[in-house]
Amino acid sequence: MRLARRAAGLAGAVAAAALSVALVPSAAHAHSLDSSTISLHVSDTEADATVTIAMATLDQALGTDYSSEVDVSSYSDEVVAYLGDHLELTGADGTVWTETFTSLTRESVEGIDSVSVDVVFDTGGASTSGLEIEYDAVIEAIPDHDAVVVLTDAAGQISTPGVLTSSDPTLTVAGDTGSGATPVGLLDMVEYGFQHVLEGADHLMFLTALLLTAPVVVVAGRWRRRTDVAPTLRDLATVVTAFTVGHSATLIAASLGWVQAPTTVVEVLVAVSVGVAAVHAVRPLVPRGEALIAAGFGLVHGLAFAGILTDLGLEGSRSVPPLLAFNLGVELAQLTATAALFPSLYALARTRFYPGVRLVGGCLALVAATGWALERVGLLGNPFRGVEAALVAHPWYVVLGLAVVALTGWALDARQPVRNREAQPGPADLASST
Repeated sequence: MRLARRAAGLAGAVAAAALSVALVPSAAHAHSLDSSTISLHVSDTEADATVTIAMATLDQALGTDYSSEVDVSSYSDEVVAYLGDHLELTGADGTVWTETFTSLTRESVEGIDSVSVDVVFDTGGASTSGLEIEYDAVIEAIPDHDAVVVLTDAAGQISTPGVLTSSDPTLTVAGDTGSGATPVGLLDMVEYGFQHVLEGADHLMFLTALLLTAPVVVVAGRWRRRTDVAPTLRDLATVVTAFTVGHSATLIAASLGWVQAPTTVVEVLVAVSVGVAAVHAVRPLVPRGEALIAAGFGLVHGLAFAGILTDLGLEGSRSVPPLLAFNLGVELAQLTATAALFPSLYALARTRFYPGVRLVGGCLALVAATGWALERVGLLGNPFRGVEAALVAHPWYVVLGLAVVALTGWALDARQPVRNREAQPGPADLASST
């Protein structure tokens, strides 16, 4: 009973720490993306664009709560009018081009709830070469925000002419990549992939749920603590590699147009993947099945990543270098998250408290997955959106909080003799579990 109370107490501390981070008042308005995107498409005499902004960021800039409203028509006109006041294209002759906006659309890509608005510019038949774009939506309210301009010219070449900031909200854009625009920066794409993973709550939750099982092993259908670090690291590397192979395959295939899947279906399956990993963390679904789960659902996560590149216009055979750079950023972010979380989880696994920690972690992941799934099939708004945004905005708080819990567990474990410790697997058990 004492063991159960202590395990439950430490598990409760984990939950309390997570909620305390999530419910910091200032974090309720945190945004999930530091950058908006303006995908600009030009021919010799025509121009149009798609402006994409994270929903939470837009709410923060406008002081609204549109992200909680399911019906986009209730605020579409206001958002379109706002963008119209803060976006302007001017021809080389100094003529400001008239704008025609379409209605706002809303979607979730890799767990980031965003709005997109298409706009067509009336050039009057003038050349698009040397056009100037001026944009300060969101930036005027959040000075450290920026907007990345992605240009697709008449020949289909993709480039990144620059980034609009509070100090420089205007940019002269050539009509073709041979007139001064620069090709997509590979380092920029690495950073973009890195950023999107660390801001994708569902991707991070899936990875975390898999990490919960790395320090333990299945024996007779139940989780048991490992006795040696070598097999733990080997299996951890196997899981990470399996996930890498899975999502890299579909990311590349989807970006090159070889496979397609509806965005809603992909996003629902991403939520399902978190739920399956969460259940597996609570009670093993298949012995040593983490690599199988990672590889299988990695295919789904790769399709979600490909949706990000599609929104940027980075699709087709010409985009192979930038999509590989983006994928490298994804891998670096995945390794960063693993390196930040796994040491604390492994330290906790060496104490009597880890069964409770694993149980709470799995249950929290399952609750989050359920919220995402219900939201993405349109049944209800995600009630945990504020918590999700806060945790994504303050990831190091989570890492440090878990480290504190691990140190506390070690201290408590050292002060009292171990009784009824979770049985450790013997050689025969380990052999049978493989």
